[in-house]
Parts: sequence; C-alpha cells; structure tokens
Amino acid sequence: MSDDGGAVTVLEDRPELAAATEDVLAVDARQETWTFDNVPVDSGMFGELVSSGIVEKADDGNYRVANPDTVRAALGEDPTTDESSSFETPDFSNVFENISIEPRVIAMLAGALAALLAARAYVVGAIYRGGDIVLSGNDPYYYRYWVEQIAAEAGGRLDFASLAVLPDAVTKGEPLMVATLWWIAELFGGGDRVIGHVLAWYPVLSALVSGVLVYLLAVRVTNDRRVGLASVLFLAFLPGHAFRTSLGFADHHAFDYPWLGLTALALLVVLTVDLNEERTWSYRPTTWIAAGGLGLGIAGQVLSWEAGPLLIVPVGLAVAAATVLDLHVGRTPSLRYVPVLLGTGLGALLTWGVHAAANWHTTLVASAPILLFIGVTGVVLLAVLVDRVGGTAMHLVAVDAVVGIGGLLLVRSLFSEQWAESIGRLDTLFRSDAIAEVYGLFSTESFGFLFLLGFTLILALPVMVWCVRLAATDNPGWAVLGTYGWYFLALATIQVRFVGELGTFIAIFAGYAFVSLAAHIDLARPIARTSESVRSVRIPDRKTIGLLFALFLLVGSFGALQVPIKTSQVVIDDGTYETATALDANAAAHELEYPENYVFSRWGQNRVYNYFVNGEARSYAYARSNYADFATSTNPGEWYNRLSDRAGYVVVQSDTPVNASRATHTRLYESYGSRTERAPGVAHYRPVFATADGRYKAFALVPGGTIEGAAAPNATVTVSTTLSVSNQTVEYRRRTTAGSSGAFSVTVANPGTYTVTVENETREVVVPERVITEGGNVTVGNETG
Repeated sequence: MSDDGGAVTVLEDRPELAAATEDVLAVDARQETWTFDNVPVDSGMFGELVSSGIVEKADDGNYRVANPDTVRAALGEDPTTDESSSFETPDFSNVFENISIEPRVIAMLAGALAALLAARAYVVGAIYRGGDIVLSGNDPYYYRYWVEQIAAEAGGRLDFASLAVLPDAVTKGEPLMVATLWWIAELFGGGDRVIGHVLAWYPVLSALVSGVLVYLLAVRVTNDRRVGLASVLFLAFLPGHAFRTSLGFADHHAFDYPWLGLTALALLVVLTVDLNEERTWSYRPTTWIAAGGLGLGIAGQVLSWEAGPLLIVPVGLAVAAATVLDLHVGRTPSLRYVPVLLGTGLGALLTWGVHAAANWHTTLVASAPILLFIGVTGVVLLAVLVDRVGGTAMHLVAVDAVVGIGGLLLVRSLFSEQWAESIGRLDTLFRSDAIAEVYGLFSTESFGFLFLLGFTLILALPVMVWCVRLAATDNPGWAVLGTYGWYFLALATIQVRFVGELGTFIAIFAGYAFVSLAAHIDLARPIARTSESVRSVRIPDRKTIGLLFALFLLVGSFGALQVPIKTSQVVIDDGTYETATALDANAAAHELEYPENYVFSRWGQNRVYNYFVNGEARSYAYARSNYADFATSTNPGEWYNRLSDRAGYVVVQSDTPVNASRATHTRLYESYGSRTERAPGVAHYRPVFATADGRYKAFALVPGGTIEGAAAPNATVTVSTTLSVSNQTVEYRRRTTAGSSGAFSVTVANPGTYTVTVENETREVVVPERVITEGGNVTVGNETG
C-alpha cells in the first residue's frame, strides 16, 4: 500500500473490515506470504481487503499485508517489536498470555459455565430433603463414611495424623480424594453436616473446573475462543459426564476429571510454547509453570485412584506423537522437551514421596509415574538418535514400536511378580458382572452410546479423524488432543466408567465441528488453521443468534434431554429415602445399636440404608454375596437363623427379579409374610414400613411369639390378625396342623389380638409386643369367640 495513511482511512470508512483485517494480520504474522485458503475470511471480504490496498500480491504470486505496522496502528494495536534476542529477561506479565480478560469473552464464558452449572445442580431438591443431605448413588456413602471417620479422629485441619484411621481399602484406593474432602470440610468448620455439603457440591465444582480447563484446551489448540465456548456447552450437556458430576454424586470419578484436564493442558502448553524457536521457550515463565502443572497433574491422577496409572498413559503416547511430528515437519527434536521431562520427573517424585511417607497405594501403582518418566525419556532420546542418523518420521514410528515391545518384554522378565500383578489389574477391565459401569460403551447392556454421549460423539468423530491432518500442519496441540481422545474412546469401548474422561476431549472435537459447521452454512467466520493470535468473539445479530441456537438444538438436544434421565437414575428415589428414614426412626424407638440395626437389602442401595440407619456404610459385600440367595430361597426360617445375629431389618422391593410363589421375597413382598393360597405364611419377619405406592417394604427380624393350644387330633388350625403398616390395613394369617395328641403351636411375627380358628370353632388370644420382640409363648384359652 503506497500511502501509509491509507489503512487508517479505509478502516475508518469501513469499520466492518476490522475483524477480517485482524484475522489476516494473524496469519501474516506467522507466514511471510500466504494464499486465500490460509485465511479465515470469506471471498467477498477478502476482495475488499485487496481492492482497498490493505492486502497485496507478493512476487511469488501469494498474498501479504502491504504494511503490517501501519495496519496494526490503524486498528489501535502496537506495532510489532523485535523479539529476536534469545537472552531476554523473563517477562512474568506473559504468564497468562492466552487467558483473555476481555469483558465480552468473560461474560460469554460465564454464561456457558452457568449452563453447565444448571445441568449439574438442578437436582438440588432431591439432594436436600427432609432436613437431610441425600447423596446420589450407593458408593458416595462409602466416601462419606470415611471422611466422617477422619473428622471424628482429627483435632483440626492440620491434624494429618488422623488419616491413619483409613484402612488399606482406602489408602490403596482413593486416598487423595478422601483426604482432600476431609481437609476442605475442616476448612468450613467440620462436622457431619458440613461434610455432607462438601461431598454434595464437590462434583459440581469439579464440573466447573473441568469446563474452564476444556475452554483453555480448546483455545490453546485452535486459537479460537468460539471453539472454547462451544466446547464448554457440549460438555455441559454430555450425559455421561453430567450425571457423574451432578450435585450429590460424590463418586471418585468427578475427582479425577480436573487432574486429567490439568495434565492435558500442561502437556499441551509445554509442547507448544515458542514451538519453532530454539531457546526463547526457556525464558518463558509459562513453560516452567506448565511443567510444574504437568508434574502436579500426574501425581494427582495417580494418588486419587488406584487405576490412575491408566489415566497418565496418554502423556507418553502424546510425547511420542510430538516427536514423530517433529521429524515429519523437518524440525530437530531439541532441548524443548526438557520441560516435559522435568514435569514427568516431578510427577514421579511427588507420587513416590507420598507413597513412601504415607504408604498410599501399592508399590506397583506408585511406580507408574516412574515408568512414565523412563518411557518419555526413552522416546525423546530415540527421536534425537533417529534424527541424527537421518531417519524419517516413519523410521521413528518403527523404532518406537520395536523398542516399546522390547521394553515390555524386559520388564516382564525382570519384574515377573509385578508384571503378573499388573496383568491381573488389567483383567478387571474385561470382567463381566452386574455393575453397570463395567459394560462397554457400545454394548446393549449400557443402553447405547447415544444415551451416554448424545450426538456429541457422532459430531466429534470426523474431527478426531481429521486431527491427524491438523496435527500434521505442525500443531502438536492436535496431536495431544487426538491422543487423549482416541485413547479414552478405546477405554470407554471396554468399560463405560471412562465415558467421563472421554467427555473432556470429545467436547472439544464437537465444539470445533460445531463452529466449522456454522461457518459452512455462513452463520460464523471460518476457523483459522494457521494463526498465532487468539481469534476474538463477535456478538452476532439476533437472527444469527437464533439460527445458531437452532443448530445447537439440532446436534445437542438429544444429549440435553438425556442429562436429566441419566441423572435421575443415580438420584436416590423417594421410596429408598422414605424407607431409610422410617427404619432409622424404628431403630431409635427400640434403642437398637449396630449390628442389631443393620439393614439387609439389595446391594445397590445397601450403603444408603445403612448410612441413615446406623452410620455404617463401609461395605455392601455381605448384601451383594447373600441377598440374591435370600430372595430366591424357599426357606425363610433358615435365613432368619442366619441373619438374626447379623442384621435387624430386611428390605424388599418391587423390581427384584424373583417370580417363584414360594420364594422368600415373593412371600414378604406380596402378602407381608401372610399365608396365601400359593404359599405358607412366614414367621420372624415383622412388617414395619411400606411406601404409599407399595414398591418398598421393610421388615424387622424378630424372634416372634408362639401361640400354643389344644384341638382335635390332626385338626387344621388357622391364626389371623389385622395389621396396620404405614396406614395400610393388611391381614396376617398362619396355618398349622395339630399333632396326634391334639396339641398345636405356630409362631407369628406380629403382636395383636389373634383369631384362632379350629374347624368351625373360633377363639381369641392376645400376643403382646414383648413376646414378639423377645420371644415367648402364649396359650389359647378355652373360651369361644
């Protein structure tokens, strides 16, 4: 452009060209010359830039900005400065270089996070009810129990010695999660009530933190805030992630997601800071902060869950992909991998240090970050070696594969015991039992991937495939995201428990696909594939907003509809809660202590019942091992003898898959233990509660009272009374046959006035409460009714 003031005049007269000019400048800053396909500007707008002189043709036939400094000045930006010095003083003002403080962007991100919050916390009425904090699911009561046990032993938030109360099941399972939740509860004053609040809300906080990390990951890779915002919205309405981070569902998975996002973001940053500069990355505080974040994330993932080593595998795979990309684009693997090595080394050091000091996790689990550090170091050294001898990217892939297989064989040979243990742990990935989370993503038992991921996976898959091409344009960020995405898709295909981890990454792919789709139908600007500056967000007109909303509904509505459905499946239903509180009141009235007030139920609700009734929610193992046999048994008396010293209550419910008329479950559920035409009556099981809809019924185990008397030899004797169970009137009958001497006896489970019928003669006898609860006999008098 011949006239330096021309850009100012053009942009003053044509302000609608400003955004397109910014996009072109971003590409021009990266490439000396470029083509129309390289810039995210439509043909009409690009023609205006050329005709106005802002863009001109270069000698090689490509395009360039005629006078970049003048154009920047016209846009109100500072002209570019020379940053060629490789020994500049670190500038800590750039630590958060990719985090926008633009009010418009912050407002939009806040809106997306608000949608995420609403999708997680809308069940507040189901969590806070009746003065109780009713956590969702069964396993959260296990963590609630152990956090309360620590709190009972602790003298304050600095009393870490109280963690010694934790058994191996916790210290070798999810120690960091339990310890962190206890410490946070202590910060807010401690006590069981505060612990309940902390466990209820921590999954929601995890979702919000994950949302922010998803935004940062997306913007870091694409340099487009629109993709970041869209990614957060897709995460908000991802059913498999939503129910695991819903209010009250205090399972361990929600604790894993922020560590996973932190690790991926830190790795992405250290692999992309000043990618094509030999030394400037080393003077960026961002590099070393990210390296520290990588180490912290690795340690956090492993210490949070016994299967944490599975979550750090993508780190090694992503580094291997980055080194292959280096050779593919002709870049020498250099010292820029030092921060990666420092990060993985720090993760190994932190994990092993905590293991040695607190005995958290087995040696095998604690060693995983060490193996990762060794593997990453080997990958980098192999890349350097292959590059030195003139090898190609494909040569490096082959060498990595051969050395990797050889390394595994060497480990199996030198550490056979640890190898056998690790194979045993991996076998759990392929186990098949009644726990829903062990089914595969595409199995019929998991009800289909659509119910867990909506259309998000369908939208994301093309980008997951295309990300190989995107990474090949010299963007290691796509290599990182692609590695994580495909890895967790593979794990989720084996077990749906990994759908939440997968959600972090497919939300980004779906966000990218959504913005690309919107651009394809002229509802948004195209995504710049080569840009060093972050693309700003414009507020479109109302019509465009409406069309974008309609487009989002088209691709995201099915997932949004599934969020409340999947969440409702883990929320404790009214029947379970009402039964638990009724049994708690009954146990208190009879002054029962554990194990006299243990509740024997289906294992899926067993911890819920026992937490509210007796506070003991450590295990459902007894219920899981025995309840099915109890329910199908035709000998309830034998089961009473087995349970009488182990439990105080039994719960039956309508959806238990038992059909046999003489099965214990059928006799209790259908007739409260009363005799029917199909089955005899039941002693020792006293009905104490039934929900209004009849789906849940609870029984106290009692010795019962024995009614004795005399009748004609071999006469049929029937005893019956009327009961009131939760304001419902039911009849309870039992029948026996007199002996050859005429004597008879029959045990009943309920107090009250019984009508004794012998042929055509009736008598009455009163069975007191004490006789039922303590055992004893009552004799039928000779008076007739």
